[in-house]
Amino acid sequence: MGRVGLLLMRILKYAFVLSAFMFIYVAIKIPVQPHQPVSQPVEIAITFAALGCVLAGFVLPRILFRAAERTPQNNSDEAQLKRWITKGIIGIAYFEACILIGLALHFLQGSVWLIDLLFGLGIVAELFWNPGTPPGAEKGDFLRN
Repeated sequence: MGRVGLLLMRILKYAFVLSAFMFIYVAIKIPVQPHQPVSQPVEIAITFAALGCVLAGFVLPRILFRAAERTPQNNSDEAQLKRWITKGIIGIAYFEACILIGLALHFLQGSVWLIDLLFGLGIVAELFWNPGTPPGAEKGDFLRN
């Protein structure tokens, strides 16, 4: 059962990385309509929101499910696997949110280096993110082939 979850999470991880590159392609191909660029304070606030998404992708899933892991009725193998998969999806979704915020900043005519930073940070977070060992699998399985 852990192997299936492991395969699912690995597929999701690389599918989200692929979608990030597709967002970059969209940003390159769709020209920005000429209008007044976003102001610097708004740009900085948007950037901090995106950085918060990256941080939340690493921290928030563990915090959200800490109480659920302590209850005895939720300790079956199936419940643990579902919780592990849900935590993984939430983490990846936050990293993807950082990339989407970068795309929104692109269309708001934000600074190119901030847009590149958000795209790059989201992709790097997705690539280096490790959800841990799924229930029913051996330690370190996620890192193998």
